[in-house]
Amino acid sequence: MTSLPSFYVDRMEKTERGSALTQHGHLPPSSWFVNWLFRLPLLPPVCQLPVVAMAAMSLLQRVSVTAVAALSGRRLGTRLGFGGFLTRGFPKTVAPVRHSGDHGKRLFIIKPSAFYDKRFLSLMKFYILLTGIPVAIGITLVNIFIGEAELAEIPEGYIPEHWEYFKHPISRWIARTFFDSPEKNYEKTMAILQVEAEKADLRLQELEVRRLMRARGDGPWYQYPTVDKALIDYSPKATPDN
Repeated sequence: MTSLPSFYVDRMEKTERGSALTQHGHLPPSSWFVNWLFRLPLLPPVCQLPVVAMAAMSLLQRVSVTAVAALSGRRLGTRLGFGGFLTRGFPKTVAPVRHSGDHGKRLFIIKPSAFYDKRFLSLMKFYILLTGIPVAIGITLVNIFIGEAELAEIPEGYIPEHWEYFKHPISRWIARTFFDSPEKNYEKTMAILQVEAEKADLRLQELEVRRLMRARGDGPWYQYPTVDKALIDYSPKATPDN
């Protein structure tokens, strides 16, 4: 068996080293790779064909695995049954995962819907502001342009109204519009007391009448109204009771 010269052996070792690195999925360093490419034409044709075939197969295998992973996802090869064949011995690429700056994994937590709560709160805020803003503007304008009343002597012969005893204009308007005068409230209270007093007298009289009825035996329990004679039917009848 003939032996190759020493420089051929050195070139073959470097070539085999580059092929082994390519089969394991890692490209050789730049200096090795360039040296491997430049020294490949110097090898004999018999040695060039296996090396080129192995490099082409390794490159085709790497490109096919990358295409399958990019188009169909990581687990497509396993589901089809050829994932172990294509990805055997290749390191998987680990992509960085972003968590939106909260320093933790984002989870999908199942919880009740908050749509109706948010809608109720938004509507409540809307209607509060719808009525509160005009009221606040009105109170501010009254305090600025009208102001509170000042205490003064009552002129002779003048009878003040009940709402004139309040200091603030808004309090005066409320007392004049929604409340009755003290004189009217007094009259209504006296009428209620009179009605209740009359009821009490009637109850006492009823108790006295019942006591006398029990003592004298005089009452409505033995008196029955008689039937009017005009209601009696004197026509002949088939049976006496008919």
